[in-house]
Amino acid sequence: MKIDLSPILGGETDELKLDYPLTIQEDFPGVTFPKPVRVLGTIINRAGYIALSAVADLTYETVCDRCLAPITKTFSLPFQKTVALSGTLENEDRDDYLIAEDRMLDLDEPLTEALILDFPTKNLCSEECKGLCQHCGKDLNEGPCSCNKKEIDPRLAGLAKFLSKNN
Repeated sequence: MKIDLSPILGGETDELKLDYPLTIQEDFPGVTFPKPVRVLGTIINRAGYIALSAVADLTYETVCDRCLAPITKTFSLPFQKTVALSGTLENEDRDDYLIAEDRMLDLDEPLTEALILDFPTKNLCSEECKGLCQHCGKDLNEGPCSCNKKEIDPRLAGLAKFLSKNN
């Protein structure tokens, strides 16, 4: 979404409110977004220093990384940047600023980039999730499986065969 900064730059107001939906165009493997990201925030002008402060709230659907159960999660990303007009920065690091071209500020790209970088890399149905049995694939959250829990160290498997022959 492009935001017209003319009211702030022209002195008509010192604050612009933001409340808009952001549709994520990027592909997140194994993740779907049932509704657009909601962006809430303000752009404030304090004596020529223009600051953006926003929060992007999103709901996403994926599967638990341990037990593969479908889950719905929410993620909230705080986003704060200083806004500068194009042509006003000389030696500063441009990554620290949002650049407004022709008094218009495009938030979609920087917000999407921040969401990609901060998106959770691990999704669990609960912190206590036990996952799946590595042998039979049973969901251990539903109860124990009937697999043999006794595992022999593969380095000692030859010794176990030897001992079973002698008994």
